Parts: sequence; C-alpha cells; structure tokens
Amino acid sequence: MPIIYNKPALSVDQQINLLESRGLSVPDRNKACHYLQFINYYRLSGYTIYFEQVIDGKRNHQFRPGTTFNDILDLYDFDRHLRMLVMDAIERIEVAVRTQICLVLATTYNDSHWHLKRDLFKPEFKFYNLLSKCEIEQQRSKEPFARHYKKTYSSPELLPAWMMTELLSMGTWSQMYENLTNRHDRKKISDTFQLPPMEFESWLHSLTYIRNLCAHHSRLWNRQFTITPKQLKPYIKYFSPNTTFAAQSAMIHLLLNVISPESQWTKRLYELIKSHPFIKSTRMGFSTNWQNDNFWGVNAE
Repeated sequence: MPIIYNKPALSVDQQINLLESRGLSVPDRNKACHYLQFINYYRLSGYTIYFEQVIDGKRNHQFRPGTTFNDILDLYDFDRHLRMLVMDAIERIEVAVRTQICLVLATTYNDSHWHLKRDLFKPEFKFYNLLSKCEIEQQRSKEPFARHYKKTYSSPELLPAWMMTELLSMGTWSQMYENLTNRHDRKKISDTFQLPPMEFESWLHSLTYIRNLCAHHSRLWNRQFTITPKQLKPYIKYFSPNTTFAAQSAMIHLLLNVISPESQWTKRLYELIKSHPFIKSTRMGFSTNWQNDNFWGVNAE
C-alpha cells in the first residue's frame, strides 16, 4: 500500500556526510561543498550509482573502494559534454529536416502557405492545433521578419512556411511529416536523407526525444532510451538493441553523412570517450573497439 514520503531535507554538509558514510572519499570538502551548492544532490546521485557496489545483483548503496568525489564529477562532466556534442549534431539535422519538408511541399504545391491547407494532412491530424501553434509562435516571435510580415501583409495573417521553419519546434515538424496524406510527398522528403518513409518518421520521433532530453539536461550516459529509432536493415547490427546510446549515435552518424559528409562528429565522440578513461563504451551499447569499425569513420590508431 502507498506510504508517506518522509525523507528529511539535508544541508550540503549533511549530504557530504552521507556520501562519506557510504564509503566515498572526499579529499577536498570545500570543493565538494561548492559543487553541491550548484548541482542538486539528487541529480548527482544518478551518476553515483555507477560507482556503487553490487552484491548478488543488488546495490547496497556502498561505494566501491577507492571511489572519490572527483570520479563522480568527472562522469557528470563527461555526460554534460556528451549532451553538447549531441545537440551540435541535432542542430544540423533539425535545420536540414525543416528545410527539406518546407522545400518539397512549397515547390510541389507551388504554395508559400501550404501548411494552411487542411487536405494535405490526414483526417486524424489535429490540424487546428497546428494553426494554433503557428499563431502563438508568430505572436511570441521577436524576429524582424515576423514583425515585417505583420506590418507589410494583410493576408494570409500567418507567416509563409519558409518563415515558419524558423519558429516551429522539431516535434511539430515531426508530427507534420508523419501526418502528410500523400505518400509520394513523404517519400520525396525521406529520399533526400536516403531513408524509407517509415524509418525516417521513426528517426524524427527519436531525434525529438533525444533533443528534449538534452534541452532538459537529462542524463544520456548509460540511459535506456524509451523512444527508439526503427532499425535500418543494411546497418541493423548498429541498432541492436536500439534502446542504447550507440543506436542513437548510429542514427545521427548516418544522417550527418548525408547532410554534412565532412562531419567529424563520430571522431569527436570517440575523443570525448577516450578522454575519460574509466568510461566503458560497451555500457553505452558500443561494441568492443567500435572505433575501428569502418562504419563509424573514426579509424583510431
């Protein structure tokens, strides 16, 4: 039956005492105190789990001998840089996706405001929610192009699609693509990214999910992803299982190969992992010596 939550709030000093009581070495208490003033103890606890002892398959909330507060900070710092690296890639992909969806539909229908056409979308699509989002984002925008359009044009009231590409979220573009009525439109867009429509749709959902995780500073390292990219047959071994960070990386890598063939993203990923020696890439879903697999384009010596 449900129980009442009655854990007490702990001061920073009490938090450090608790960590020490569980076997964590805190060589510089002032440093630990400083970081715990600015990093929520609960947030940091997501990284302490990696260093805890496991006996008979269960955590006993005691740290492995020799574990220090600096070890936890290093893992936390690694994950922060990992999010930054992922966001750098997703920025390129998101801009490309927005651009291609808008370009294909605007030129196919010769219409600057194709996104206002109800018949382009499936009956079950919440079309009026889309219009509402467009209106809200347009009103909220401080961009000069939005102000200029409002002052200059009386109709349509909403911005043309190529301006809306700068305002609508990745999630909204993903939903718009998923709900396009004409399968030829969907295929023409996905062909640009060298993907079948079903896989492309799935990957857009996954990219939206991982983008939101990064935007909310959520942990990527060692996460089991609940929204996953559909496996692409020629590369199925890199997506098995598709709940890992490695599968997300494979998806990003393949898209960047199309969008930005000179991208060094996977090399930067390898260098980041390499710079934190205790990080085991296998725990992120990568194979042993993954960097030597030609698929990734790292070719580390």
